[in-house]
This record gives sequence, C-alpha cells and structure tokens, in this order.
Amino acid sequence: MHKTMWRCGHWVMARDYQWRRLNQVMALNQALRVVFPLILLGSLADLVIRGWLTPTGYYYQTLHVENWCPQRARLEQGLLLLQNGAVGLASLGLAIVVSFYLVRQVTRSTDDQLTAGLLAGLTLQLVNVNPVSLQPHHAPAWLAMNLGWHGILAGLVVGLLVGNLYRIGVRIWSSPLDATLRPITLGSLGGLGVATVSGGWLLAAPFTVRAAFNAWLRLPLSFPTGWGQLASFSLLNGAMTWCGTLGALPTTSGQIVAATQNLAAVLGSAHWQVPHVLTVQTVIQTYASMGGPGMALALLLAIFLVRQNAAQRRIGWLSLVPVLGNFNAPLLVGLPVIWRPLLGIPLLLAPLVCVSISSLALAFHWVPATAYPLAVSTPGPFLSFLGSGGSLRALLLAIVNLALATAIYYPFVKGDAAVDRRLAEEAKRDATSDELA
Repeated sequence: MHKTMWRCGHWVMARDYQWRRLNQVMALNQALRVVFPLILLGSLADLVIRGWLTPTGYYYQTLHVENWCPQRARLEQGLLLLQNGAVGLASLGLAIVVSFYLVRQVTRSTDDQLTAGLLAGLTLQLVNVNPVSLQPHHAPAWLAMNLGWHGILAGLVVGLLVGNLYRIGVRIWSSPLDATLRPITLGSLGGLGVATVSGGWLLAAPFTVRAAFNAWLRLPLSFPTGWGQLASFSLLNGAMTWCGTLGALPTTSGQIVAATQNLAAVLGSAHWQVPHVLTVQTVIQTYASMGGPGMALALLLAIFLVRQNAAQRRIGWLSLVPVLGNFNAPLLVGLPVIWRPLLGIPLLLAPLVCVSISSLALAFHWVPATAYPLAVSTPGPFLSFLGSGGSLRALLLAIVNLALATAIYYPFVKGDAAVDRRLAEEAKRDATSDELA
C-alpha cells in the first residue's frame, strides 16, 4: 500500500513538472508573479472595507468602529477606489502580461511583444462594456476595470487567446523585411478583428461578461440541500477557484431564504432547531471555507509545516492577514495554486472531506446547525462557534476539519516544493550553460 501511494505521488509530481514546463503555463506563472502585489493590495483593502468599515463586518461589530472612526465613510470611499483599481488593473494586467510573455517566447522583437500585450488589453476592454451606455454623444462605460475577483479568469483566458493567435502570426511571417512592419500589420489586423468580434458579441448578447458569468453560475445548485448537492457545490466552487474565479460563488435567492428561515426558527423558539440543516451556510461557509474557498487556512498551515521552500513561506507570511479574514486571493495567486494540478487536487479534496464530515455530524445532530448570520472576515475556526450561539461542539468540529484539511494539503505542498527545487536547479544549469556558451 505504501509503495503504491509512493508511486502514485511520484507520478503526479512528474506530470506536474511536465505541465509547469509548458510555454503556456510558464507565461501564466510569470504573469501571476507580476500582478501579485496588486492582488495583495486589493485583498487588504477589501478586508478592511468588509471587515472593519461595513456593519456586517466582524471587526466593525466587535470593536465598535463607528464609535471611534468618525470619517469611516470617507475612508471606505478611498479604500473602495484602491480595491477596485488594484483588482481591476490586475485583471487587465494579466491579459497584457500573459500575451506579452507568450510572444516573447517566439520573437525578440519588443515591438511585437508590446503589440500583443496591448491587443490583449484592448480585447478585454471591448468585450466588457456596458451596452446601455453605447449611445450617441455619451461616453461608454468600460467595465474591464470593474470585473472584481472573477476578472482574474477573464484576464488569463484573453491573454492566452490573443497571445497564441499573435504567435501564429509571428511564425507565419517569420522574416519581415522591416522590423516595424510586422507589428504594425498584425496589430492593425488584430485590432480590426477584436472590434469585429466585440461588436458581434454586443449585438448577439446585450450583457457584460461578468453578468453572463454570474447568471451561468446561478443556474446549477440554486438551493443545494443534502450531501450530494453540497458536495457538487463544493467541487464546482473548488474547480472555479482553481481556474481563477477567486471569491465565493454568487449567493442565490434560495440560499438567502433558507438562512432567513433558520434564523427565524432559532429566534422564535427556546430550542435550537432549524428547518434547513444542510445548506451552503450551515456546511460549506461554516466548516469548509476557512481561510476562503478551498480551505485556504489549511493550505497556509501546511506551508508553514513543510518548511522546505523559502518562497512558499514568504508568500504565506504576506498572505497571512487576508487568509485569516477568509480572503484567499493573495495565497492562490502568489504560490500560485491557479492552474497548478498538484495543488488543485487538495483544493478540491480538502473541502469535500470537510463537507462530508460536517454533513454527517449535522444530520445526526451531534452539533447544532449555524443559524446566526456569519460576519464578514470572522476568523475561520470561530465561524461555527459564533454562528451556532457559542457551541463548543461546533468549534471542536471546525478544529477537526481544519486539522484534516491541513493533513490533506501537507503532502501536496511538500511535493510542490520538490518540483520548485527541481525547476530552480534546471534553470540554474541552463543559465550556467548560456554563460559558458
């Protein structure tokens, strides 16, 4: 059994190593490193806004911020500007940088590299405009800088698409007579193509990419109850997080109704009995999202336990404050977890195990179900304790889930560190060979 698991782990690490050596993946990882400071800045601003300056925030309620921060509204406006600007620029920057690095791999022409990057930025802008604002004598409402955390995936996809199309153009026209002729020609043709596609998109679908994406996510599992639906919801959330859709899935009306009915049942009765025991709030948000979707707090603990990769620990320390407030974007982008198969496995598996254990405990009434509203940025393990009215059994279940999730993440984080070392040694050998040559 031990040998079988060792061989399986070795095989997964080998596939992850091959995956990370692909040109597309290397460009993606380089782009994520570039935008990491923006993601970290946006996450910190978002944490302060939602946790400290909003009435539904944990620190706003516990520290009575309204009593000692008279300029709260002004501060919130400034931080909103910072958060939207940083996250929006990160989405736009990902499209530009991914396309830039993809073209850089096939040509040394700086003009081609910059042209490809600008085309990707233009594409993301043109497919994210509010159609209602397209009126004569009115400025259009560009939404590419307001995509939110879901814009990370949009930036990656647009960058890959435009960068690969430009690479094809470079390979076809491999020897231009004039160094400036190719980028001018490909840039002009690309701009016309982007304008045509975006125009067709607006005519065929009069809504933005963000609105379409949220509408699509609300279709399945609009009111998940029962282990099967909650497990599917957890897997969908994990898969979308791994792809780059950071943040929780959109809340549906069915989930809001269930949470309201649970709260009303608790407030109107002397006994702690709720009509909806297994819901997104009582299971996933309480026991399977500590640190953010994917049990990011467990990932952070596993990083500190491994102690074999200094780069991982640096990202962990930088992401510590956001993760404690359940904002996992810096950790997922900094490592990165996004589009990395080895870390994608525990990202799906750890929450699924937590959902299963928590559903069993709730179904047999071993712990009370969460009924009170969960304040934003409440440290993960305390969500169950506060949401259940101070139940120590609920707190114990949360700690058990966190320990199990950390144990699940540990071997994968250790394997990821080993792959990092192998890639670093290979890059060092290549650099030495180039210097000798």
